[in-house]
Amino acid sequence: MTLRYFLRQNEKHIKSLTNLSLFIAAIYSLPASAAPEVHYEQCKQPFSYKGNQYKGTTNKDNGNTQWCYLKKPIDGSSWGNVREETIPRQITASGNQCSATSQYASETFHGCSTLTYGDFWCYTDSSGTNREDCHSDDQATGFLSHIQPKENELIQRVAVGSCFKTQGTMSQTMSRIIEAKPDLFMWLGDNIYADTTSMNVMQDKYDNKKRNSDYRNFLDANIPVLATWDDHDFGANNAGNNYSKRKESQQQFLRHFDIPKSDIRYSQQEGIYSAVMQGPSGKKVHSIMLDARYFRSPTFRNYGTCQGDNSTVLGDTQWAWLEKELAKPSQIKIIASGIQVLPPLHRKRRLSSYCAYGNGQKFNTAINRLNEDNASGTSYESWAEIPQQREKLLRLAQQAINSGKTKHIIFVSGDQHWGELLEKSIPASPTYGAQATVYEITASGFGQNWPYDIANPNRLRIWADDKGDGNYNKACKFPFKASGTTYDRCITQGQNTPWCYTEVDSRGAGVDGAWGNCAPEGADIPTGQVGKVPTNLSRVSTADRHIINKSGSNYGQIDIDWANGTIKLSLQTETQEITSTIINF
Repeated sequence: MTLRYFLRQNEKHIKSLTNLSLFIAAIYSLPASAAPEVHYEQCKQPFSYKGNQYKGTTNKDNGNTQWCYLKKPIDGSSWGNVREETIPRQITASGNQCSATSQYASETFHGCSTLTYGDFWCYTDSSGTNREDCHSDDQATGFLSHIQPKENELIQRVAVGSCFKTQGTMSQTMSRIIEAKPDLFMWLGDNIYADTTSMNVMQDKYDNKKRNSDYRNFLDANIPVLATWDDHDFGANNAGNNYSKRKESQQQFLRHFDIPKSDIRYSQQEGIYSAVMQGPSGKKVHSIMLDARYFRSPTFRNYGTCQGDNSTVLGDTQWAWLEKELAKPSQIKIIASGIQVLPPLHRKRRLSSYCAYGNGQKFNTAINRLNEDNASGTSYESWAEIPQQREKLLRLAQQAINSGKTKHIIFVSGDQHWGELLEKSIPASPTYGAQATVYEITASGFGQNWPYDIANPNRLRIWADDKGDGNYNKACKFPFKASGTTYDRCITQGQNTPWCYTEVDSRGAGVDGAWGNCAPEGADIPTGQVGKVPTNLSRVSTADRHIINKSGSNYGQIDIDWANGTIKLSLQTETQEITSTIINF
């Protein structure tokens, strides 16, 4: 390799040489073939040489031939000449491919090197002008890995959660998930709280999560995982396409969730969206993980330049992908989004303050077509902040149901630090077909809650009978006024059985005679059956039985009974199933 190296390795032989000409001939007879020819897979990675490290190969001190140190010696040689056609292309932190070779000073290397700059880098162009840091290597970390879902597995239980912090009742909640043995777990965003443009900081926070003993127990349970992100693990609070490190953040996300290096999201796809179809024929569950961050337009002016009617959540490429996914047949589709889908627009701020407002025409039309012109929902982030895009998503879901591509669509979301069960009846449309009902589980978070009043008229309906006749087919009207007080839950005023008004006047007051007893656990209702009703509602919720925002933690669960054709949607706390509903399919 070098004269000094050769002399050291051949000291005894050199001393035995009596003819200088033989010594000189020995020096100049060190051809590249003196070391074995090897496949790149036989190379030790990374390896060090003369104070630099390599993830790949180099021709340093070896003429024009690429070489590496070997994992195991071959014929006594610790290094080998590498067949260049076997050397894979490395990936940069931004997701670009390294150039086939990088030339620096008098050296040519394949892959990445720490030459001069300290961190692994490569050129991404043949001219050697665009230098990028390479993708972080997580080898030899000793971390347990996330298990990837398999297409042939029957799905009977899916658990979902978000907003992970190692505090409060997180530990008990993780233990309950492990005990529940779901066939699939979906991480719905804010999987760490990075809030940074430093990928070193982000990687450390991801790694610290894997170091946590409760999370190690989760990984050790071998529960298959799918994931999407939200703002805090994407990189910045409420960020979208204005975040400067989204490409690099994508690489950190893929690394943390142990996505195989063959996945197109490493180098061929912007955004982390993905989908998987699981189960045998007639029992297929289609999980669709949306990326509501990478392409999203600013929602308010302080996040960037408003785009009015051109505002997007998913971006053109992801929308086209989603339409193709929704056209695939399955019995059940679960669509994951970091932010909530079904709550309507929050109306207690100027509508023109929303970036998507434009001149207001398309903005308001999208809301009115969904029969939500007078509704007001959560003031926190949701799809409703771009109503045109929300209507598009709901209409595509409606079309999938009406075209027979699926029987039920269940959205799952995180972000809010509370748990919630929601439903929305999408009005009939000449284009998208008959009225269709979709559901949503919001599950958020671990060791976190938000015990405040949260407006949402699209929360799961509570059904009542007609003045105690036992036929629970009338929806309670929340909020309603009774004796001058406004209620957003069933009450026992005047009787022992919880009841509600089923009609209200223009001022929100209950209409005399239009009342009924609220459906108890196990009661038949138009969509199926009532599941669990909280027995300690005031201790876990600020509103009705379908929002849980006082418990120490919460996560969501979907239980599918294929034999009986039912789906149970539930919210779980650190101690129990707290509320649920059962729908037929």
